[in-house]
Amino acid sequence: MYISPLSRISSSTMLLRTLAGAFALLAPAAAAPATATSSATSAVDQSGLYVATKLNYHPLPRIERVPSQDGWEHWFKLEEANITLRPDRRFIASFRYYRQHVRPRAAVSPGPLLNETYKGKYSMSGTKITFTPDKTKEKRAPKQIIGTIANSLLTIPYIVAEGQSNHPLRLDLRREGNW
Repeated sequence: MYISPLSRISSSTMLLRTLAGAFALLAPAAAAPATATSSATSAVDQSGLYVATKLNYHPLPRIERVPSQDGWEHWFKLEEANITLRPDRRFIASFRYYRQHVRPRAAVSPGPLLNETYKGKYSMSGTKITFTPDKTKEKRAPKQIIGTIANSLLTIPYIVAEGQSNHPLRLDLRREGNW
């Protein structure tokens, strides 16, 4: 089963499907405080294509290793991530990545390049943006993901939780085009 670096990792769900879990299972970290602005204007002003530039402050492609409960690691390499914010308050998030479940510090020979896409609604309040993924067959009540958006930058912090340990991740995106 594939693991999503952007998903909540648990022994029962074993990482829904990879990267896609990003918008289906993530447990968001604290977001920056919001400032008062017109939400109708914000959605139109901030709409466009956002392209990932960094994962955990490092440029893409980026490799991360997250410990799992069984003593192994969830290894993933994020090649690219894109989020489109439409003026009608809908989003499309797509991810391209590799994923393996390996022994700690073991050599990795990545399998096939994986692609996942998620859709849903978003809302804005000042610099705070909340993503609410559409329901899927795998996840009937997906968790919301909270990030910050200011000028042409979108930041999504979250915690990948496995057993007793937490692994913080942060995805930084830059607006590349308008809607």
